[in-house]
Amino acid sequence: MSAQVENFTSSRPINLFRRPTGARSPAILDRLDAIQEEVELHEQRRARDASAADRYRKCFRAICMDLFDAMQADQEMCVGVRRDKSALTNNAAYPEFVTARQFLDALAGMLTAGYATQVSLGTEASGRTSRIKGTQKLHATLSICIEYPDDVIDTTDPIRLKVGKPSQTKKSIRYEDTSNTIQWRANLQRINENNRRYSLALDLTPAKRAALERERVAKAKEEARKERKPFEYERLNTARTDLFRVFNKPDWTEGGRFYGGWWQQVPRGSRKHITINGKATCEHDFSSLHLRLLYARVGEPTPSIDDPYGQPYGVEHREAVKKAFNVIVNSSCKPRQASVPEFSSSQLRLTWQRFLDGIIEHHKPISTYFYSGEGIRLQRADANIAERVMLKFVAMGYPCLPIHDSFITFATLDDELGQIMETAAAEEAAVTVPAKRKYVAQYCGPIGPVTYDIGTLINGPEGKNWLLREW
Repeated sequence: MSAQVENFTSSRPINLFRRPTGARSPAILDRLDAIQEEVELHEQRRARDASAADRYRKCFRAICMDLFDAMQADQEMCVGVRRDKSALTNNAAYPEFVTARQFLDALAGMLTAGYATQVSLGTEASGRTSRIKGTQKLHATLSICIEYPDDVIDTTDPIRLKVGKPSQTKKSIRYEDTSNTIQWRANLQRINENNRRYSLALDLTPAKRAALERERVAKAKEEARKERKPFEYERLNTARTDLFRVFNKPDWTEGGRFYGGWWQQVPRGSRKHITINGKATCEHDFSSLHLRLLYARVGEPTPSIDDPYGQPYGVEHREAVKKAFNVIVNSSCKPRQASVPEFSSSQLRLTWQRFLDGIIEHHKPISTYFYSGEGIRLQRADANIAERVMLKFVAMGYPCLPIHDSFITFATLDDELGQIMETAAAEEAAVTVPAKRKYVAQYCGPIGPVTYDIGTLINGPEGKNWLLREW
């Protein structure tokens, strides 16, 4: 990894939902209790009552396991924690056992005893996020008993409800299960278990991987600037394959898209290097899905079935039209010109307002949805279609990796992927949506074609004749 990338410290929010599991669980808990006993020797305070002691222990274990997990992914990874009491108490982003007093006590003890170090300081008054990371002392102590990634699991609910205005950071809220949430969770479990059966990788040379990370850093910095949010960036971790869903309204009518897969963070131009079990992949996406869904709602045919965004200004300006259309549908008021960087007044010889007016006039049949904030509800529809696509692949026993309205699978399933996507859209939303091929990769290894001598081909890399294997 180049120094240019290493100068940017990876950072993500703290996750307090990790817990040990399996045969090593007792050993891990014993080791965590030993660390806690050492930390408590530094405390100058009265003994906690039973309830406070139980919450402290749970907070302490959760912090330790998440810092260790961060170090396993990236030795320099920081985790962000809020120090203001309102953010730590009764927050659905944290387990119910978390209280500000016990969490902050546990964190302070780890810092004092040398199991964690503070990279940047946030204060309760400022509401800013502190960034901390585990030390080699913590890693050396826990690595004795945590040998494999699945020794510690993430128990965060994969069905998440986050609400808030589009201009604000959405807040996690707790909810009561319904028949729908139970079914969605069960479907996610099937999808995740199916994808875990496969080895997913990014087949790039170290130099190209470093260039990709620099691209991701630049994007993360730009997003932090635009959204006025803390800078967050994690290096790609191909062990992160489990998906979760995020809904944005308590009646479950908004959002619902799938997140969490590492492949979703790969820039578009590098996705052709994603491999499954070492084999080449393909990607298809839906053509103008949201636009077609809106026309289907009003019972009107979609203009220009091949490329609706090629109108009204021509295919050379389709990216500007596509971005503007989606901004108009997502916004509740006239968007700023900066929201569509692809727009060029000089090339189009139009003002920003005339440009928008032309798009609105061209799509007059669905104008009632413009400036309506309908986009978040359309996400609910495309998420239903995505779930249907993935469940069809589960039934066939093949992997399917979603990126909202596009999907990746084995290159050998290129024809089947497009057909399944179009069928799912027709079944779920009663709409005809063409599936467009983004790429079909041909695997030839990170530095050229992979070759073996005849002996290796017959006997396999371990010297065993694979032709004689019992299947």
